[in-house]
Amino acid sequence: MSFVGLWRLLFSGILLWSSLFGLHAYAGGSGLNTLVVINQNSPDSIELGNYFSERRRVPPENIVRISWPGGNTYWDSTQFQTNLLQPVLQAIAARGLTNQIHYVVLSMDIPYQTVNDVLGNGTTSGLYYGIKSGTGIGSLAITNSYFASESPFPDAKPASAPGYSFLTTMITAGSLAQAKQLVDHGVDSDATFPTASVVLAKSSDPLRNIRYRMFDNAIFNTRLRGDYSATRTNLDWPSSLTSLLGFETGLMTLSMSPNAFVPGAMADSLTSFGGGIFGYNEQTSLLAFIHAGAAGGYGTVSEPSPALEKFPSPQNYFYQARGFSLAECYYQSLESPYQGLVVGEPLAAPFARSGSGLWVGIDPGDVLNGMSQLTVQFTASDAGRPLQQMDLFVDGKFFKTITNIAPAAGNQIALKVNGKSVQYTVPANATLSSIASGLAVTMNSPAISNATQTIATAFGDRVQVRYLGTNRPLSPSNLGISPTASGNSGTNNGPPFSTTAGSAGVTTTFLKPARMNFLDSSAYGLHSCSVGGMVQIGTWLKLTLTKTNGSIATVAVTNQIADGTPGDLANALVSLINSSPGMQTGDGVIAEDVYAGFFGATTFNLRARSPGLRAAGAKVVLSTSGGLALNPAATVMLTENLTDLQPRNHFYITAGATQLTARFTLNTTTLDDGWHELTAVAYEGSHVRTQTRVQLPVRVQNISLAATLTFVDMVATNSVSGSYQIQVEANINDISSITLFSTGGVLATVTNQSAVTFNFQGTTLGAGLHSFFAVVQNGSGQRYRTATQTARFVNP
Repeated sequence: MSFVGLWRLLFSGILLWSSLFGLHAYAGGSGLNTLVVINQNSPDSIELGNYFSERRRVPPENIVRISWPGGNTYWDSTQFQTNLLQPVLQAIAARGLTNQIHYVVLSMDIPYQTVNDVLGNGTTSGLYYGIKSGTGIGSLAITNSYFASESPFPDAKPASAPGYSFLTTMITAGSLAQAKQLVDHGVDSDATFPTASVVLAKSSDPLRNIRYRMFDNAIFNTRLRGDYSATRTNLDWPSSLTSLLGFETGLMTLSMSPNAFVPGAMADSLTSFGGGIFGYNEQTSLLAFIHAGAAGGYGTVSEPSPALEKFPSPQNYFYQARGFSLAECYYQSLESPYQGLVVGEPLAAPFARSGSGLWVGIDPGDVLNGMSQLTVQFTASDAGRPLQQMDLFVDGKFFKTITNIAPAAGNQIALKVNGKSVQYTVPANATLSSIASGLAVTMNSPAISNATQTIATAFGDRVQVRYLGTNRPLSPSNLGISPTASGNSGTNNGPPFSTTAGSAGVTTTFLKPARMNFLDSSAYGLHSCSVGGMVQIGTWLKLTLTKTNGSIATVAVTNQIADGTPGDLANALVSLINSSPGMQTGDGVIAEDVYAGFFGATTFNLRARSPGLRAAGAKVVLSTSGGLALNPAATVMLTENLTDLQPRNHFYITAGATQLTARFTLNTTTLDDGWHELTAVAYEGSHVRTQTRVQLPVRVQNISLAATLTFVDMVATNSVSGSYQIQVEANINDISSITLFSTGGVLATVTNQSAVTFNFQGTTLGAGLHSFFAVVQNGSGQRYRTATQTARFVNP
């Protein structure tokens, strides 16, 4: 059969392989940006890595094989360096992947803890920003600057990283089947926009429930997204919860019902050893969430103390609502993750929305030669998600950036807030984050801030605007609507916001508010209280509450026992506050979160009984007959959490175009002759950077060299325990080398032969779907790449 005939025969297989790679939603990364680490000494690790790679379309050369003969619990920092870090860095450099690898996946049966001196680091955090020590210089570099950045990871890698940084997760579970289920729960979540709720639970454990004060901020932000549900509750027993998109708590032990989570869910518990996933552990590990269906979880592997910065902020759910991937959500929510372990499917992105794309004027399998002119076209999913950048990958490797639309200098952003006009001109060399920061500075100028009664804060490409006034009408003030003197809505003063070309001639910068008005808070005002000092018989303690309508309610308790303590008085006052009719009306208060400290001192919180800023305007003060140290000793409002109570809105800055068409020249002489897959990737013009991908198999023909690859004894599905042969034959005799590639890169090489039969064992590649191609080089250095063929290996 002629080589042309063989190409036609093989093309159907190539087209089938490419058809598996249809359009899909990817957040700030995809299989193209992911390196998978497999422990070659573990068949489960091999099979799981292959499974993840197939589902996430990881290119074969993005798989690294290590040979770790030890257990899956811990290794020391030297073993981490030798067996994991160096093989990863060497593979990235040798395979030309430096410009594209941002994620690393550790495929089960790799130690989850790395011990440095006496400090246990999470192995995933070691690849994220280096192994840290408990003392010395290493202990100073624990802060994660990517925390709360809302920025693309490649542009915001942690400043404390030692020259490398990867969004690293481990995929593992109690069994291979459960680990595969974890993969499925991540991949299957993409772009599903689930309606299930996240539950943020405050437990009764005062050492582990410390994140509860962060709940309201996250809930407020997710409410502004409009398509995400997060609620808070007081809960110690989550075993009856089902259909969860997320769960955050603080408990030493817990249980979850089977299938408690929907695909894409993230869950964790603030406790000392939630990252102790294998071996003896008296506490519940994060695997309880994974086995209940979560796509990701987090826990610390060594004693962290109850430190907020070492555990995920509930903001990780807001980041998910924006469309960031699971790994991006976790690492943006962790200020000091060095003791932590992230287990999960890193690319899961339930709220990412891709556009659509196609190659124009070319068909799959067409022949290219010389300087070939190519056209690719992408369309954004909607006007709020313009497309900014387009990259070309060839055979899974970054080749070049085709186009990148910067915010155009001179573009004008105009908006009205409470009737006050705000204008901002995009400067030269601006980025999305610099525009957001510049707009916030403009809005915070005294002339504007005083008139609008707002304050703006930039977070990456987002501007958060809070309303500072206390006399706001009951209905939120619209953008572009000015309240009249009577407090009713006035007339429309023009468009609430706009972005125009200005002096640039073309509009590439856009502003989109989360909503057309400020959203009122659903949080409850609170203030912390403390009672300490000395108590005698007859010592009294009183709370005075001035309600928002001006009426006053008081409750008081008196010590009657000789050995009474401040805690006794505080607990008695708390009980009286919660039972007194005058405190139980809608404008009353609740006393909660009682915590006994040293020497009888006690703290508790006073919380408004109604949500919002108005109810938080109630005033409270503690007083005593003497001998007690009190806080508050002066009148205060329930506004300790003021920023969570003030009405807010979000403005998002984007850049690009809704229609992105690029015509470019591909110099095919820089590629091997033969078969290649071209992948065009378009990126959303926000910091979420959701990818849209389109593939095209083509054949390059600039020289006469050609070759074929033939399966001698393999079929579509084969036993992993078998031995197999692949034959490669060139069309000339002057051949210097033939190299066979498969999952993990080079499988074998021979020299000075024009035809060869390669032999290999199925166990080398493991169970899963594998691709095979060969590169033939002649004596002049010219190369030919054969068509890629695939075969699946299964366990007998």
